[in-house]
Amino acid sequence: MATQWSHLDRRSFLRGAGALVALAATGTAAGAARGKPLSLQGLRRAVGGTVFTRGQAGYSAAAHLYNERFDSIQPLAVARPDTAAGARDAVRWAVSKGVRLRARSGGHSYAGYSTLDDGVVLDLRNLRHVSVDRAAGTATVGAGTQLIDLYAALASAGATIPSGSCPSVGISGVALGGGMGLAGRAYGLTTDHIVEAQVVTADGRLRRVNARTDPDLLWALRGGGGGNFGIVTEFTFKLLAMPLSATYFFVTWPWGTAAEALHAWMRWAPRTDSRITSIFRLTVANGEPQVAVSGQFIGPQANLAAFLKPILDLPGADSWSGSEPYLALQLTWAGCVDTPEAACHTVGAAPDGALSRSFFFAKSDYVGEPISEHGAGALVAAVAARGRSLGSGVVLMDSYGGAINQVAPHATAFVHRDQLCAIQYLSYGRDHAWLQQTWQTMRPYVSGQAYQNYIDPDLHGWERAYYAGNYTRLAATRREYDPHHFFNFRQAIGR
Repeated sequence: MATQWSHLDRRSFLRGAGALVALAATGTAAGAARGKPLSLQGLRRAVGGTVFTRGQAGYSAAAHLYNERFDSIQPLAVARPDTAAGARDAVRWAVSKGVRLRARSGGHSYAGYSTLDDGVVLDLRNLRHVSVDRAAGTATVGAGTQLIDLYAALASAGATIPSGSCPSVGISGVALGGGMGLAGRAYGLTTDHIVEAQVVTADGRLRRVNARTDPDLLWALRGGGGGNFGIVTEFTFKLLAMPLSATYFFVTWPWGTAAEALHAWMRWAPRTDSRITSIFRLTVANGEPQVAVSGQFIGPQANLAAFLKPILDLPGADSWSGSEPYLALQLTWAGCVDTPEAACHTVGAAPDGALSRSFFFAKSDYVGEPISEHGAGALVAAVAARGRSLGSGVVLMDSYGGAINQVAPHATAFVHRDQLCAIQYLSYGRDHAWLQQTWQTMRPYVSGQAYQNYIDPDLHGWERAYYAGNYTRLAATRREYDPHHFFNFRQAIGR
C-alpha cells in the first residue's frame, strides 16, 4: 500500500561580500539616512554564527523562502546565530542601528513576511536542538527545528506533540499561529502545548516566558502569530505519549457526487469521534477534477469502518485504510515514505534536502455553520472551473471540533475554537485570478474568520478575521513588550 502513497505529501495531495554594504536609497538605518554606509562587522560579531551578504557565495540560497514567489526580495544580510545569545545580540545591534529585522524559522510564511528588502533576516535554523525531560513530561525545542526532525526526536523518547504534516516547516511559525494537523481533533493544536518560551524582546532582553513571569506574553504567543512581540528562540512543550500505531484512511467519490460528498463530510467530520481528524479535498490538475478525503484515526483499524459509515454510504464511495507505526505514518503524511529522513527537507534548507520548493498563492476561511447544499454546489462548480492551462488548484478543508474546540476562545490567543472546519484555497502557478474568484464565491457561506498561519496579504479586516475578540488584548500586549513597534510587518498586531 505504501507505494500508492508516495505522491501523497501535503504539497501534491493537498497539492555582497565584504565588510561594508551600502543600503538602498530609502535607507533602513540611521547611519545610512545620513549618507554613511553601514558596517556589518558589528552584526557579525553579535551573531557569532554565519552572516550572508549580497554577492557572497550562498547568499541566494540563504535568502530564499520556500515559496518561489518571493525570490526577488533581497535582504541586506541573512544572519544565522548559533545560540539564543547570538539572536539577542543581533536584535540589540539592529535596534541600535535602526535596521529593520525579520525572524525566520522554516521560511514558509505564506505572505513572505520572514524576509524583506534592505533589512536583516535572522535565520534561526541553527537553533534546532530537541531535549526531552521525561520526569517533567516536557521537551525543550529550538525555534529553528523543522517538523520532520521534531517528530523523529520525540519518537525516540516515545513522545509526540500535535502539529502539521509539511516536513520542512519550522516549529516556531507553526506553534505561534496555531498548528493544525492530522492529530488535531485528538490532541489539540501545537500552540496548546506551549508551557514556556525563551523570547528576545525589543529591549534586548532574553526572557524566560511562562505563566509566572509573563502571563500576558505567554497568552499572546499561544496563537498570536509569528513576527509579533519578539523573537522566540526556544519553546518548552508538554508532551503526549506517542501512540504505538495509528490508522490512515482515504475515501474517494466520483466527481458527479462531489457536492453531496462535501455536504455529508461537513455534517460528519467535526462531530465524529475525536480520535479522527480528516481533510476534505477538491482539486483540479491537468483539467481533471477530483474529490477525496484523507484522515488519521488514533485507534485500531478494526474500529474505523463504523465511524466512517456516514460518508461511505454515499453512492460511488471507494475507500482504503491501514495501520502504521505512528512515526512511519507521520513520514507518510510528509511525503517521505520512500525518502531517507535526512532528505525529507527542502532543497537548500538542509544539507541533504531533496524536496522541491513551490510557487503558489493561498487564502483561507473558517466555517462556523454547516455549508448548505447550495454553498457546497457553488464551491464544487468553482473548483471545476479551474482551466487546464492555469496550473493546479486545490481547496482543502481541515476538520475542527474535538480537542481543538474544547479550549475556550479567550483562553489562548488562538480564537477559532467554535468553528467546524478551516478552508485553505491554493493556486499553483502564476495565474491566481481563480483563487480570488473561488474565495469570493464562498463569502455567503463562511464565518468571516481566517487562519493566521495561512496569512494573506490581500485580506481586508485581517485583525478581526485572524484574532476576533482577542485582538484588543493582543494589541495591548504588543504595546507593553514592543512599544516602539520594532518588530513590524504589513499585518503586524498593533500597527
